[in-house]
Amino acid sequence: MTAPQPPALLPFAPAYFERLWGGTRLAPSPSATPIGEAWLVSDHAECQSVVSAGPHAGRTLGELVREYGAALLGTAARTTRDGRFPLLLKLIDTADLLSVQVHPDDATALALGEADGGKTEMWHVLEAAPDSRIYCGLAPGGDASTFRLAMESGMVEPLLRSHAARPGDSFFVPAGMVHAIGKDILLAEIQQNSNITYRVFDWNRVDASGKPRQLHREKALAATRFDMDCPGPSPAEVCSEDGRIRELLCSCPFFTAERRQASGEAVWEKDDRSFHIFLAGDGGLELATDSERVCLARGTAALVAGWVVRYSTHAPSPYLVYSVQEAMY
Repeated sequence: MTAPQPPALLPFAPAYFERLWGGTRLAPSPSATPIGEAWLVSDHAECQSVVSAGPHAGRTLGELVREYGAALLGTAARTTRDGRFPLLLKLIDTADLLSVQVHPDDATALALGEADGGKTEMWHVLEAAPDSRIYCGLAPGGDASTFRLAMESGMVEPLLRSHAARPGDSFFVPAGMVHAIGKDILLAEIQQNSNITYRVFDWNRVDASGKPRQLHREKALAATRFDMDCPGPSPAEVCSEDGRIRELLCSCPFFTAERRQASGEAVWEKDDRSFHIFLAGDGGLELATDSERVCLARGTAALVAGWVVRYSTHAPSPYLVYSVQEAMY
């Protein structure tokens, strides 16, 4: 009996999450409910992405990862310690400030008995108001004692590094870096597949029942790296050839992120080391392999499997591409 052909191209349906600080840009239809997050590519206990079209429509990313393994992931990509897809892609829309928070690295998450692993992430700002801010990193010279006193007194904000948020900016947020996303921002977040958040400070606000949300001071202190700094947006490395522009936004041991733009149809080649995740920009994205084709609406995502070494794109505006442990240049 012939083995089934592994997936080549997988478009996913977004999953939407209400958040206290959420905005109105992500809701699939007009709603008064504040939608803070759209999970676009996820193999997590809290959310399984479902294939929206093609021969695998209706199946979950987790099912396909467990069935096809390296053919889907690529030869260099590795699953999480519990066998899940390594990355999680979200859109985040803020009408209000997110809490000040920190995520553990893999070793700290394991030491603290967490079910998930660590969480390093990167933000790419898509939209922002003129006065929007990103809080990323702590002022130099701080230590655990100073930070503990600030948390206990509710005076965390003076310790935070504050940066202007502009469309096109990218911020690398390694595990251990204290951070918060400001209000009136729409951004794409690529991250390790983890949902661990240690809340440091919540701007003294309360939830719908009038109660403050839980803080996680001791775990936050255990996770925070006081030797980290964020001087501002990460610089992009630009490569232009034959009308195709590629901007390397971030490369770390967990993921590589780039922004692409090309006039007309563009054919791309890659090796079999990693899958590629695509996030469609303002004008949408047409994505094709030798056997499959899909049209992505703005703000939706698809995955090209690791075994695929050639595909084409057609998009009127820039789009984002993510992979794992793959040299893009």
